[in-house]
Amino acid sequence: MREPLCRKRTRELAPALGVAACLCVLAGCANPADGAEGDVGQDTQALVETVARDPEIAAMVPQDIAKRGSITAAVNPSSPPIKFVDDDGRITGFTPQLVTAAGKMMGLDVVMQQTSFDALIPGLEARRFDVILSINDLAGRREKTDFIDYLRTGTAILGAASLSQDKITPGELCGLSVGYVRGNVQQDLVRAASEKCAEDGAEPVTGTAFQDINAAILAVQSGQIDTAWGDAPSISYNAEKNPTRYKELYREISGPYGVGVNKQDAALRDALRAALRKCVEDGVYQDLLDDYGLADYALSDMPLNEGPADDHA
Repeated sequence: MREPLCRKRTRELAPALGVAACLCVLAGCANPADGAEGDVGQDTQALVETVARDPEIAAMVPQDIAKRGSITAAVNPSSPPIKFVDDDGRITGFTPQLVTAAGKMMGLDVVMQQTSFDALIPGLEARRFDVILSINDLAGRREKTDFIDYLRTGTAILGAASLSQDKITPGELCGLSVGYVRGNVQQDLVRAASEKCAEDGAEPVTGTAFQDINAAILAVQSGQIDTAWGDAPSISYNAEKNPTRYKELYREISGPYGVGVNKQDAALRDALRAALRKCVEDGVYQDLLDDYGLADYALSDMPLNEGPADDHA
């Protein structure tokens, strides 16, 4: 085992958000507050570049893919530190770096293809991509997709630092406006919270769908909405990085993130899973966790399709 690297922690899009929000979404900007993630992930960038081909794992790769020499990984790079666009316009983050390292072990280049979140599953089913990155492993998605679960996640709610409440549970959102990512699990959670408020005779939750979580957080920053409900790692990261602007109101760690592979591509799935497990064995996985401040979310067994049975979890 090599020595570890130096560790460090470092409804549709509302017209009212204005031109700045639209440009942020279209450009895929990395962070709504700063526009970039600075040097986060730099400690492990050089490490990933030195990962070598593993002959045993490379032999597992389907022949047509091995001949091609690459796989296409679709990603919506809008959730730092999991996935984002760096200062040079490159897709990076914990997951892209991890999968790139696994690709090197398989003897393959990993070509990152940016797409919207709601196009990930349809694109995989249509064979436009070989794999999809950083998506919740849920029962409804497992009908045609296998998930290599590699990181725990969950849901969290972010509010502006000026918000009067310091803590809010999902049952206490009545009367507030909440942004979420279109097609993600929070869409159903917001709907359920609003229905519960109506049953209790309280004001409903006003939900607004966004293309990515950055746009929702930008709307919180500009005062267009009260809160943003998204995946826990990204919400926590934004609250910790920008404490004068945001605060985390609620967090629940639950089901896993998975790398999605079409069920018809079992051989590719098994090769990629073997490579990801080798990343754990060699310490690459732990270095990435530490560099991106994600140690609390580790899922080093890389189980297959072990997300919750309830799609609302």
